[in-house]
Amino acid sequence: MSTQNRLTYLLEQAMQRSATDTELQELITLIREDDNGNITRQVEAMLLQELPDTATAGYDMSYWDDIAGRILTADRPENEIAGQGNNSTEKTDQSPAVIRLNPWRRLRWISAAAAVLVLSLGSYWFLRPAVRKSTTVATAPASNDVTPGGNKAMLVLADGTEVPLDSAASGTLTQQGNTSVVQPAGGQLLYTQQTGGPENVDMVQYNTLRTPRGGQFQVTLPDGTNVWLNAASSLKYPVAFKGASREVELTGEAYFEVAHNRAMPFKVMVRTGQHDSMEVAVLGTQFNIMAYADETLVKTTLLEGAVKVSNSGISKQLAPGQGAYLDRQRHTLALLQQVDTEEAVAWKNGFIQLDGNDITSIMRIIARWYDVDVIYTAPVPAHFRGIIPRNVPVSRVLKMMEMTGEVHFEIKGKQIIVSP
Repeated sequence: MSTQNRLTYLLEQAMQRSATDTELQELITLIREDDNGNITRQVEAMLLQELPDTATAGYDMSYWDDIAGRILTADRPENEIAGQGNNSTEKTDQSPAVIRLNPWRRLRWISAAAAVLVLSLGSYWFLRPAVRKSTTVATAPASNDVTPGGNKAMLVLADGTEVPLDSAASGTLTQQGNTSVVQPAGGQLLYTQQTGGPENVDMVQYNTLRTPRGGQFQVTLPDGTNVWLNAASSLKYPVAFKGASREVELTGEAYFEVAHNRAMPFKVMVRTGQHDSMEVAVLGTQFNIMAYADETLVKTTLLEGAVKVSNSGISKQLAPGQGAYLDRQRHTLALLQQVDTEEAVAWKNGFIQLDGNDITSIMRIIARWYDVDVIYTAPVPAHFRGIIPRNVPVSRVLKMMEMTGEVHFEIKGKQIIVSP
């Protein structure tokens, strides 16, 4: 059987969800080892012919254009990618792997990219654009499986009262001074300052929002700043910002969209050791901070605006697309001129990013989101590529990793056993 016929057969089997594990592995290997891009182009053409046209309204097409282009052109020579002007409606000064498509072909291209990415799961529909809208609706797991995390947190009020939060509740939770605390919808918390009422200017009240392993939550602070809190994280903040600056304290990971107020700079304090901390000073900007205690590096990634990261008298000024990495052990702060911003915020967009992470880093991410413990039977020198939606049972995540790296997983209750 020729390579073309074999490719056609394997792809048809995968799209019909009737391919065996061996056939799926063969197809992935063909795509992965496609040095000259011939097989990838054949896969694109075949998928685009098979997938039905679907309306594109309501989807964030710029996001999915980028994902699709990166998946389907990651292994092609740059001159080959640049020469695909027939399908492109505009040029971009970003990575050459980003391709813009005519609007009527976008969703089909996106679906093709999704299919290539998750063929090892035998179900390309997991990465349809609708999935990106929520990370709380999960596919029902098997009996020996673990469901993904969702919107849940604990709000600790100024007097120590603890208020459990989840996706179901909505309405006003409490009134603290001139600030109302409201849960407008599942997974969100909103602080609103009222004017004209009595106020004790000498007293500052603090709240703390904590997410457990397997939890996430979003909060809008009193100044309008939006914060997305990842699993196993906490954010301490005043119920009303006063004084010369707006200061919050973070453990774990969070994505910030800071409301602009030049007269009152926004600062994030991150504890990096018993007697050490890092400060991220910003104006109006968008950035991600990853500062888990079990990670060697504290990472600040800037998407928009400007921030200054400081530690032990050393400061680094960041421009969009740059990052600052603080080594907890060596106590060194380094500036990275170019970082993968998509990787830094993959969790917020509902994905687990495999590229750029080793097995232990990926498993720490999985442990936090699925609230599981990871046990290694031996070192695993596996390498992985791609992104996986994090709203599926953990077995599906592990299955894809098994198909793209030399690793084996076994689920035992709330434990994942990892072996070569």
